[in-house]
Amino acid sequence: MLNILIVDDERNIREGIVKLIDWDSYGCRVVNSCANGNAALQYIKENPVDIVVTDIKMPLMYGLELSKNIYESYPAIKVIILTAYSDFEMAKRAIRFGVSDFIIKNDFIDELPKAIEKASKLIDEERKNNSAPEPVLGRDEILKKFYRSVVFDKRNVQAVPGAPNLSDRSFCMCACVVDDYDKKAEGRDLTDMFGNIMKIALKDCEYTILPVNGDFFAVVISYEKNGNVNLNRIVDYFNNILIMIEEFMRIDVKFGLSRVVESADKLSDAYEDARTALSRITTGGSGIKVFGELVMEAGGDFDPDQYINRISDMTFDESRDEAADYLKEFCDRLSTSRCSFEQCQLYMLVICSTVIHRAVKYHLDVDQDFDKMERDVFDRIHSAKTMFSLNNIGRDIIEKVRALCIGKKNFKNELVKRVDECIKQHYKEELTLQFISDELYLSSSYVSRAYKKLTGINITEKITMYRVGKAKELLENGSLKIYEVAANVGFKDPAYFTNVFIKYTNMNPSEYRAKFL
Repeated sequence: MLNILIVDDERNIREGIVKLIDWDSYGCRVVNSCANGNAALQYIKENPVDIVVTDIKMPLMYGLELSKNIYESYPAIKVIILTAYSDFEMAKRAIRFGVSDFIIKNDFIDELPKAIEKASKLIDEERKNNSAPEPVLGRDEILKKFYRSVVFDKRNVQAVPGAPNLSDRSFCMCACVVDDYDKKAEGRDLTDMFGNIMKIALKDCEYTILPVNGDFFAVVISYEKNGNVNLNRIVDYFNNILIMIEEFMRIDVKFGLSRVVESADKLSDAYEDARTALSRITTGGSGIKVFGELVMEAGGDFDPDQYINRISDMTFDESRDEAADYLKEFCDRLSTSRCSFEQCQLYMLVICSTVIHRAVKYHLDVDQDFDKMERDVFDRIHSAKTMFSLNNIGRDIIEKVRALCIGKKNFKNELVKRVDECIKQHYKEELTLQFISDELYLSSSYVSRAYKKLTGINITEKITMYRVGKAKELLENGSLKIYEVAANVGFKDPAYFTNVFIKYTNMNPSEYRAKFL
């Protein structure tokens, strides 16, 4: 049994997580629930815990700080973050602290069990590996393990056990992302493919490929100090790699190269430079960007908020089709700004969320799942590595929303008008939702949801209100008997008609008629 600790300042959330999930079926048990990070750390110090499920925002100690403390002091514990879309930037930072997974709070019943299963498998694998004898590593594996420690974990060279002596070497980092790659069609592993090409292209250099996730890689390039290799030559090598890739492989590859550093201790900084260079690529196809060649503007009159507002306005302007062009201009400006790529991601998330939320007001198809659309956008932005990818994400949302909404802003008037007209023509008959839906050639569930969403009342209530209104006209202007009035407005049962009339007018039909005698 794995021990689960729940941390959330909202009691209802804590109790919901404890009670609404069948923990036994996942081989787990909830050993405690805490209202804040301080209480959670105190419990962990005194009790065995395998998995922590924590809200990212709490009083006293944020889930982010709790994750950092657990990562540094209890690395075997897996952390699952409960978050919201507005926590995007914090969630990005939490990746550094080994967070196992992120769960949107509103979806925890469906998503948390999946995250628990994933964390459980990681724990099992780590325990099996820890119990196995330490394998004897070759030089390539030693370098890969060493570089991972200094590049990703940012450990000091002297703090890495068995660190190789690299004092006679200079270094350059490359960040690489692969687009349009069909792994099944290629039938080969990306790491092997790059390895074979680099073996040919990186003359006089030693390289180590570090897979990061999916189609994103880091490459450490090293060479002897005071030799014939320098940054210009490395750039030439990578240009040759691009030529070979275009010639022999059906993929698009983008490279970001760092400046040269003279010590392995600086590799983590070089990696950030390489990622920054990669992120500034704004064009499609294969390409390369060098950190030292980036031109960053101080800001001047560049106002991201102004771009965001104008892009949103243009998306819904039926007389113009320039939103995507303006988005491209915005991304180009960001690519030369001093904004971090994480900030650029946040800007794109704001743009997409603003457009999606605004689309809800104009949207024709109420069956469209805008929540899922926003979740998909969040995942795509989170995975993006270049400004080109961010621009594509934003452009896709603009095109999708314009297709859904342009020309349909007055749909509320059209749908309501057609339903109301049908009621007006047939209110004396046995009028039903199905009858109206058939008249409009739409599904009954669709018409029901749409009318309710667009007017605030359901169709049955609208029919009744219209019939009562017509009954009032007859009572005011004629001498029909009550049962005749009922029949004339579609009520077969006079007693039921009287009850409905009282509900809407606070008087019976006879009392209402007496007012006009």
